[in-house]
Order: sequence, then C-alpha cells, then structure tokens
Amino acid sequence: MSELPCTIVPLGGCPASPVVLQSGTKSFVAGRSTGANLRIDHPSVSRQHFAIGVINGKWTVSDLGSRHGTMLNGTKLEPRHPVALRNGDRIGVIHWSLRVDVGDQMPESTTMVQDAGVEPSSVQVMESAPARSDSQRMLELLISASVSIYSGDAEAICAEQVVRSCVDGTQCERALVIRCDPQAQHVTVVSEWPKDSSKIRPLSRTLIRAALEGRPVCLRDDFSNSPSQSMIGSGVNEAVCVPIPSGSVVDTCLYLDEFVGKVDFDQVLSFAQAMGRWCGVAFARLRQRDMEERQRDLLEELNSARQVQERMMGAQAGCKNGVVWKMLSLPGEVVAGDIFATHVSPDGVGLTLCLGDVSGKGLGPGLLMAAMTAHLDASLSAGVTPVKAVRDLSDFVCARAVSGQFATLVMANMDAALRRARIVDAGHAYLRIVDHSGAVRSGQLSGGVPIGVVEGFDYELNDIPLTQGDRLVIFSDGVEEQRNAEGEMLGSARVTAALAGSRSCSEDVERLMNCLQQHANGIKYADDVTIASAALEADYPNG
Repeated sequence: MSELPCTIVPLGGCPASPVVLQSGTKSFVAGRSTGANLRIDHPSVSRQHFAIGVINGKWTVSDLGSRHGTMLNGTKLEPRHPVALRNGDRIGVIHWSLRVDVGDQMPESTTMVQDAGVEPSSVQVMESAPARSDSQRMLELLISASVSIYSGDAEAICAEQVVRSCVDGTQCERALVIRCDPQAQHVTVVSEWPKDSSKIRPLSRTLIRAALEGRPVCLRDDFSNSPSQSMIGSGVNEAVCVPIPSGSVVDTCLYLDEFVGKVDFDQVLSFAQAMGRWCGVAFARLRQRDMEERQRDLLEELNSARQVQERMMGAQAGCKNGVVWKMLSLPGEVVAGDIFATHVSPDGVGLTLCLGDVSGKGLGPGLLMAAMTAHLDASLSAGVTPVKAVRDLSDFVCARAVSGQFATLVMANMDAALRRARIVDAGHAYLRIVDHSGAVRSGQLSGGVPIGVVEGFDYELNDIPLTQGDRLVIFSDGVEEQRNAEGEMLGSARVTAALAGSRSCSEDVERLMNCLQQHANGIKYADDVTIASAALEADYPNG
C-alpha cells in the first residue's frame, strides 16, 4: 500500500472538486454516478469512468471501459489495464484534465509576475502565413532538427533541441518549452535556452493563458501607447507563445521572446508552430513508451504475485477429520492477497479453515499473504489455540509489515465429534450459516480489529453449535464489494438471497459465484474472489 497520499486536482473548469486519497484508500472511482468518489457531473462522462487504486505500493489509474476513454498525459488508456501514476501526471476526461499530486511534492516552477495592466486585448491571435522563398534557412534547420527531436529518449532532451533550434532559426534571444496549469499559476520549465534565462526575466502569464486556449499568440511593441506595458518595459520587444499539442487539454507551450532588431514575425510564427508540432509528436511517442513500460513493470510484479498466491492457496475441495469443504478462488483485475488454508489439528480431531484478505495489490501483499499462511500453519501445528494463533499472527504482522498494511481474517475450527465451530474473526465478518433446508442466517460474530493493526489485541472466540445439516460459508470482501456498471456493490442482501435454498457445499459456491458473475455482467473483478463452504462429513458425505 502506498504510504504517500495522492491528491486529484481538477483543472480547466472540470466540474469536480479536489479529492485527497490517503494511504489506506482501497478503491476510488470517478464518473457521473452519484455514488462515485469523485463525481464529474456531465452527460458525456460515463457513470464509472476511471478508477484509482494502489498496486504494489504504487498509485495506479485504469479506465473502466468508459464511452469516450481516459487519457494519461495525452495518451489513451487501454480499458481495465492499470498504469502506475507519478507526481504531476495529467488524467484526461473528455476535454478536461485532472492533475495528480503524490505526497507533498510540487514540480519546480518559474516565478511568474502578473503583467501589470496588460489587457487581454493586447494579445493577438495569429494566423499561419504561407512559406516564403527567403525562409529556406529556417526550413533546412527544421528538417535537420526534426530527426534529433523525434529520436530523443527523454522529454527534456527533445525540448532542448527545440529551444536551441528556435533561437538559431528565429534570432530570438530566448526560447522555452514550458508546462503549466490552465491559469499559469505553476509553470514548469521543461527546457530553456539560454540556460537559466527564466531566472533573469519573467514570463508573461497573460500570453501563456491565451496560448493555453489552443491558438498561437503574440505580444508586440505595436501597442506601445497601451496604458501599461510591463513586459515591454522589461526589455522584451515582442513575444510569441505556441501551444504544443498533447491530447485533449493544452498544458505545454513553446515560448519565445526578446527579439533582436526587426524580425519577420510571420516567419517566426511559422517556424515556432512547426517546431511545436514536432515537439508534440516526440512527446506523444515518449509518453506512449513510458505508459507501456509502466504497464510492463506492473504486469511483471502481478505475475509474480499470482504465482505466490497460487502456490500458497489451499486445496479447492477435500475431506479431512470428518469435515468436507469446497472452495473457489479467482484473481481480480489485479492480484490482491486472498488467503485460504486448511489445517488438521495435531491431535487428529477437527479441521481448521482460514480465509482472509491482505490489503493492497501486487507482489508486496502476495508476499505478506505467504508469510501469514506459513505463520498460521506453524502455530496451529504446535497446538496453539485459535485465539492465540490469531493474536500471535497480528503481532507478527505489526512488527514486520510496512506502514498501513493489514489483513482481515476469519478462522473456523470445526469439531465433528462435538458438532461445534469455534470461530475467531479479525475484521473480516463475511460469513453465513446455511442449514439443511437452505435457510440462511448471519454468524453474528464478536469480531476484532484486522490483523496487523493493534499489537497484543485480545480476540474473542465465538462458539457456535452445528445442528444437523449446517454449513459455514465464508468469502472474501471481493464478493460483496464488487460493483456493477451502475456503480452498485453486490452487497449483503444479494449474497443471502443467492445462498437461500442451497443444499450442499458445492451448490453454495456455485450459487454465489453465479450471482457475482451476473452482477458484474462482464466487468472484471476489482478484487480477488474467494468463496468456501464447509460442513460435517456425516451431514454431507458427498460434499
């Protein structure tokens, strides 16, 4: 689980409010639905548009099969394929953008000064001029520079080639590639030439804001009789700002100013626009490659986690010491850390079943799940009571897990001779009892805090008599908490209804799985799904 909070900041008039996700956040859905964690109230936004979660300690974003798609830094996400997020990333929804701030990090920004009295009317929208015969030098420079720009292996390298070429080709004294928010309050310099020139003279926020509307703009000394010319007064005769295409929202620009002498302004604009387009193409290529690398890293980690989980998960069916069981476990969209294990008591009397869920997703939770399974097996093999076994396990996790990592667990010791179930619940509570007629009731357990939350916690033992034909049905939270296309969770009531009328362990698992599949209706499971049903062999000799 990520130890750093993540803040989602809507930009550019996006009809939503900033949301801070703490390290314990399990799932976060953005969309039009009233049940969404971040609601974007617009008919073009899907009810469940995108989700943010934590995989292997990293914040991730995934499109939820939305109608118009979700962009990350101008690149469209493949539906239901999570990608790791980094500080400063931009999530695009329709024509809006949302900034991702991880922890308290902020991008390095230039210090902006408000243009004192420069009216928006001083900013001209410029049209591209046709190429002229005397622009041959610029054309040759553009052709030679385009190869270096496109072949760069980092945005800063591509941007540096752009700004150097702009200074060489336009006779500008300064060129910068900048990235900023819609109001130009925070401006990050991707590259500038000459170096550190942004520390000597400020940039025009008025000009940048105008360019962020998507059109090339300029400030000229033609407006010398304007009531205030703060930028002109600082030694800047003319300035140009060209948007660099990067998806549905403009957040990157090419900025040129401080012209020497009289320069053909139309030629400057044509050259700057061409360089801006090449820069946008290069950035799009790098962002696509970056997204693929992030996905590949996640998949490698998740495949490792899935292998750990498969090796540690208990048998799907069996009969030991007078107890029969049936279990089914399916990985979610990304592997979490579901636990299922059975253990025969050292005295040969009864069988103990454990089912739980480790917080988070990925390799870290998978390894913790494996360590917890091994610890439980060692404790129960030594004849430790269920209550002490769970308490010792919680202390073990408290001492070793990373901050904020925990697990829920239910342990049920079934005694065929005494016809009793001794159950310890550690924040899990997903349990039903189904009798021989198919009637369903809640276990009504006295529970405790999750594993790894409080050291030395004293868990309670629930002693439940098993009448003729009773079955214990336990399952992971991925069952009740699975959402459908409308954003509704499966919930407790639907689980109870699905089990009503069931007559065997196998039928319990099958009914609950069918109910989950119908509710999800093709949507990948957001979390691992584990369902188990157990009964006394004398009541159900065939399971």
